[in-house]
Order: sequence, then C-alpha cells, then structure tokens
Amino acid sequence: MGYTWIRCRRSPLFTAAVFLFSGLIALALGSLQRGLLSAQSHYDEIYRQIRVACTVTNLTGEQSNYLNIPPRIHALFTEGTGSGPDGLADLLGDVQIKGALQFSWEGREFTLAGVTALQADPNLWPENGCAIFWNEGAGDWVFAGKELKCLVSEELMKELRDREFPKDSFAIHLEAGDLWGREYDVELEIAGTYAGEAEKTIYCPWEAYLEICQNAMRGAIADSLSATLKDNGDLERLRERAGQWFAVPDARLSGVYESEGFYLALDINDAWLEKAQQDLKNSMAVNRIAAASIFALSACAGAVVGFLTIRSRKHEIALLRTLGTTNRGIYGSYAMEQALCVVSGIAAGGAVFPPRISFACLPFFIWRGFPLCSGFIFGKICLLL
Repeated sequence: MGYTWIRCRRSPLFTAAVFLFSGLIALALGSLQRGLLSAQSHYDEIYRQIRVACTVTNLTGEQSNYLNIPPRIHALFTEGTGSGPDGLADLLGDVQIKGALQFSWEGREFTLAGVTALQADPNLWPENGCAIFWNEGAGDWVFAGKELKCLVSEELMKELRDREFPKDSFAIHLEAGDLWGREYDVELEIAGTYAGEAEKTIYCPWEAYLEICQNAMRGAIADSLSATLKDNGDLERLRERAGQWFAVPDARLSGVYESEGFYLALDINDAWLEKAQQDLKNSMAVNRIAAASIFALSACAGAVVGFLTIRSRKHEIALLRTLGTTNRGIYGSYAMEQALCVVSGIAAGGAVFPPRISFACLPFFIWRGFPLCSGFIFGKICLLL
C-alpha cells in the first residue's frame, strides 16, 4: 500500500485524471439515480391524487342515466349492504346515486328524485345554470342524511305561496299501482329552493327516498350510479369484484339487451392512471439506456487508460521483473493503484449528493463503478501477459 501511494505521487497528472474521471462517472450515475427516485416519488404522489371514476352504464358505455338500476345492484355501493366480500362499498367512496319516481300534484306530473349529493344530478350543477337557495340552517349536507327534507323549484315555491299552501313543507301523495305499490302519503320539509331546468322535480335525500319507496311498497330503482375508487392500489381488486356483477363496456354490443348474463356495465375510467404509469416506465427506460451508455463508456475508457498507463511504464515494469517481481505481484500493485484512484473518485462524486441520495445510490455506484475498475485492469493484463 505504501509503494502504491508513492507511485501515485510520482504521476500526479495521471492520478488526478483518473480521479476526476471516476468522480464524473459517479456524478452522472448519481444524477440518474436521483432523477429516477424523484420520478418515482412524483409518480407516487400523482398516483394517489388521480381520481378513478367508476360509472354504471349500459352495455355499450354510452348511456349513464335512466338505467333502471335495481336495488341489488346499487346496494353493492352503499355502506352496510355493500360491505361484504362481494360488495364494492369498501373499495369505493363518493358514491353518487339518483333515483326517481313519478307522482301527481294538483293534476300535474312531478318527479320525486332521491340523491346522495348535489353532484348526483347534472341539473343541480352550477355550471349547468342552476342556483340553489338554502333556508336557514340547511345546506348540501341535507342529502347525506335520512331526514324527510326536500329541495323544490323557485316556480313551485312561488305557487305554494300564492295558493296559500304550507310554506315550510310539501305533501306528496303516491297512488297505488296496478301491479305493485300501495297508496302512501308523505310530507317533506322544504330545506331550500333551486332555479334551474328541472322545474317539476322535487329532490330529497337518497336514504329518505329509500324509506318512501319501502313504505309505498315500490322498488327503489336508481337512474344513475357512480363512485370513486378510494385507493388506486385496489384497482385490480375492484375489477375482479365488479366482474361478478357487471360487464365491461363494449361499443360492439349496441342493440344487445344482455351479454353473458349482464345487462349493465361498469366503466372504470383509469386512463389518467395508465398514462402516469406509462410516463414512469418511459422515464425508467431512458435512465436504463443512459446507465448502459455510461457502463460501456466507463469500461472502454478504463481499458484505454489502463493500456496507455502500462505502456508508459514499460521501463518500470522491466525493472521490477529484473528485481524478481512476479507478474502477479506487478498486476496486483497496478490494480490496487487504479482501484484506489477509482474508488476515491467515485466516493468524492457521490459525496456531492445528500446522504439520502448517496446511500440510496450506493449499490448503484458499486455496480456501475465495477466496469471502470475492470477496464483499467483489463488494459493492464493486455500488456502484462
């Protein structure tokens, strides 16, 4: 080791060149690894934030409203009834359900719509020109509860005032059907009014709607149903479970009522998720190509430098052989000399990065630094043998 250090001091320019070259290799490798770690972290963050929407549609995936979704299907999405091993409630959140039934009031046809939130019906969206005016103490949270409250149109509220009907409630009378259902009366507290296109629709909480349907002995049929995946990591589990109840939307099924026992499909919109995964794969592929290029460059450069180093020291090698030093001894001393320069350079280059990056890159440095050392050693073997 002492002699190796002396020899390094005799050739300061060469030692410095090898040291700097090794440091640059380490910097390049560290930058690649840091970029890869940053891309992975960025991907993880985006992966968690991407919203995977799941919408019940017809078999072609073209229609998501007026689907006549039976209770056994929409119960899969709600807590309690849909929390079993075959349910979807534990995987899905932000469930938006809308159901509707017809009734007559003052000789005119109206619709009672049960919704889980304002987002369940596009007619209530502000971007579609709807404005909502809540009474004191009421708000969006009304639809998340079970209370018998409702939202009526401004036109209907004006009519109630003009005709001296109760100002704070709305009475609904459901007539008995020919085949099912019984006569039922219910009074809903008016929680607010809306100004929009659906003038003849009375909105109430979904849970209240279910209660009304049950008391009136009517099936709680849903018109539309959608939800959001809670954890994107459960995407494959969702596909597996949904496959028991839904078909996959297929435009070729136009005009077909039933496919393999299913008449509804579940459209899982994971396009943005797939794009994020593909972007990460592309980034990793670029890093692999760059790392392979550095691998080849370091090996070739090491072989050339090793060759030139031995060639410039022919006289020293001849003198060592005259003194009785074996080829193995000469090879070992030169290998140690170059390894010392290479390892020192890689260590110096790696020290530029924060400890978290450096430790994460340590296996990367060792693996990618190997061809540099082996290149030097290969060059020396070519002249020593």
